[in-house]
Parts: sequence; structure tokens; C-alpha cells
Amino acid sequence: MKTVFHNMKISFYTIGCKLNQAETEELKKTLQQQGFSTVPFGKEDVCVIRACAVTCNASQTTREIIRQVKRRGTYTITVGCLENKNLPEINFIAKNNNEIIQHLQQLNKKYLCKPNKTLVTKNTLSKKTRALIKIQTGCNFNCAYCAIPSFRGRSSSIPNDEIINKIKELEKGKYKEIVLTGVNICQYNNNGLKLHTLLKKILLKTNIPRLRLGSLDPRLISDQLIKTLKNERLMPHWHLSLQSGSDSTLKRMNRGYNTKQYSKIIEKIRKINPLFSFTTDIIVGFPGETDKEFNETCAFVKKIGFTKIHIFPYSIRPNTLAETMKNHLQDKIKTERVKILTDLAQKTADEYRKKIIGLKRPILFEQKIANRWYGYSPEYLRVGYCSVKNLKNQIKIIKI
Repeated sequence: MKTVFHNMKISFYTIGCKLNQAETEELKKTLQQQGFSTVPFGKEDVCVIRACAVTCNASQTTREIIRQVKRRGTYTITVGCLENKNLPEINFIAKNNNEIIQHLQQLNKKYLCKPNKTLVTKNTLSKKTRALIKIQTGCNFNCAYCAIPSFRGRSSSIPNDEIINKIKELEKGKYKEIVLTGVNICQYNNNGLKLHTLLKKILLKTNIPRLRLGSLDPRLISDQLIKTLKNERLMPHWHLSLQSGSDSTLKRMNRGYNTKQYSKIIEKIRKINPLFSFTTDIIVGFPGETDKEFNETCAFVKKIGFTKIHIFPYSIRPNTLAETMKNHLQDKIKTERVKILTDLAQKTADEYRKKIIGLKRPILFEQKIANRWYGYSPEYLRVGYCSVKNLKNQIKIIKI
């Protein structure tokens, strides 16, 4: 017996990075404009699951969500970095948003559905304060632990005019902040126009008050990019990926830089702004990681003073160089090292926050919980502030 959709309702479940989130938001907006009914997760006829395979846990979560959705009889579409393409619970695997849209249009015809034009509202954009914009996807590097290039392919970039038009549209929707995201946005190259030039164009042609960058690659940080940070609309926070504070480990990871080069970037930026905030990623327990190498990572973390660290125990990813390496560490050792580094990361974060206390900062407020409004400082620190006024989507200078 065929499934019958009287008025197809579509939900979304996104796992993983900001790029995945940005692509889901783009898809949702396009479907709404075409008159499709988008509904909360769990109330759908069709669910679009955007997969992540950056770690074993992410792949496991993807599988669990696919099976959960299918158990309630939902038509399942998957997209993104999907490791298990042979799961019987998947009805359709898409390469990108365009394939999803085409497939949904075919389902409409097959099951005689009619898009519900009444569900499209002009005020959709005004519900949020910060928007994610995809500017690039794919990666031309081959880090030993990373399987993402096998899912996303080589780097490709969105035309700069298209990006600027999207930002202008978001301005009309009263957004105050945007985040430029991708797999490796430092590889942005639109007909020779690089990331630093794109930023200059955005700053010149738009009025968005706050501009942030997604994860950045230390291999590709140019002096031209650093100089753009003198503009106050560019927020003083970078997520500068590290992965290890040991040069020998970085070499095995095929990262293409060392800790001295990484430190030099930090030094140049903090000459512009001593309170510039840095967050990062670190993989613990990479194959062959010795006690000495782990201790080098801990020492480097102390030296830099990160505001936050995303810590991942190494997990084997299929079809990567690291998969074939010798001396894979026991889970027990990785767990112990994660605990040590987590405690250290909290200390460096606390030390940074102490520097902000007593200073005045413009906070972009996003939500109210109980009697307190919460938002983010330019340094990407979450701040709470008691007020009876409606501060939603407002930038207010307060003393921390």
C-alpha cells in the first residue's frame, strides 16, 4: 500500500557543524518559499536528516536518528556526510539541497500533494538574531584523520555577489549578526577573490553590524586577513583549529604547520587586540601519541589561553591515512587524557573571563530564561543580564 500525503509536512534534523546548519536553513527557507509545509521534528510526513561523519559518535548518532525516524513511519531523506549509505531505513539519499528539492517535487506529483502557500510568512527572518551563511564547501587538504574530503570533495566557493545579496536580505529581516561558514573557508576563492577580499566587499556593500567567521585553518592565515580585523564590525573571536600542541603529532596528522607558526598568528592578532578570543579543536589520543606529546599539547594550551576547546578522543575514520597507522591507543588512555585536558581548558577559559569582568561590552541578546536575558559579547562569551525590558535582537552595552 502506497503512502498517501494529503499535505506533505517536512521536518529537519541536523547533526554536526555550522555548515550543516547553514545548509539546512537554506533548504528550509527555499521550501517555505515554494509553499511546502515545514514542521517541528516529530510531526512530519518526510524528514530530511543532514548527516555527520566527522567522528564515530557522530556517525552513530546519524544512524540512531535515521532508525528512530523510520520507526514512526516517516519517509526518510538523508544528505551531508553520510557514512552508512546502505541503511535500509533510508528512502532517498541526496547529494545536495537541489536534489532534495527535486525529489520532494516528484513526491508531490506522485502522491498528489499540494504545497500550502498559506504557511509562507514575510516575517520568518525576524525570529532570530544570528544567521549562518555558507560561502564554501569541500577541502583540498588531506589531514590524516579526516574523512570529510571524501564526502564533500574538493573546495568550491559561492560567488561573492550571491553572498552579499544574501546578507542584504538578512538585513531586511532585522538580523544583527552573520557567520560565514564552510568546510574550510580559508580556501575561499571565487575567480581569484580570496577570503580577505570578500570580507572587505561585505563590509563595504552591507551594513550588518556584526560579522563572524567559521572555523579557520592556520595554514592559510594571511597578513591581509589579519589586517581586516581592525574593522570593529569583524568580531574579535576566531575558532582557529589546532588539533595538537605537539609538532611531532601535527606532522603525523599532516596538518602542514607547527606550533611556532600557530603562535605567530596569535601574536599578530593580539597586537591588534590583546583581548582577542580564540577557541579551537584538539584531538586527544591520535595514533602514536606519547605522554611527552600529550604534555606538549597541555603546555601549549596554557601558553595560548584559549577561551574554549572542543576536545575529541581520536576515533578511526574509514579511508583515512590514520586508519592504517600503528600504535593506536587504548580507549582508557584517551579517556584519561580527555579528562586532564578538559580540566585544563576550563582553567584557561576562567582566566580569560576574569580579564573581561568590569569592562563594558556590546551584547547581542538572543533569548530570555526566567528573568534574565542571554546574549553574546563580541568575544563570543555568553552573558546573562537581568532586565524587565524586551532585549530580543538588541545590542546593548553593559558592564560585565
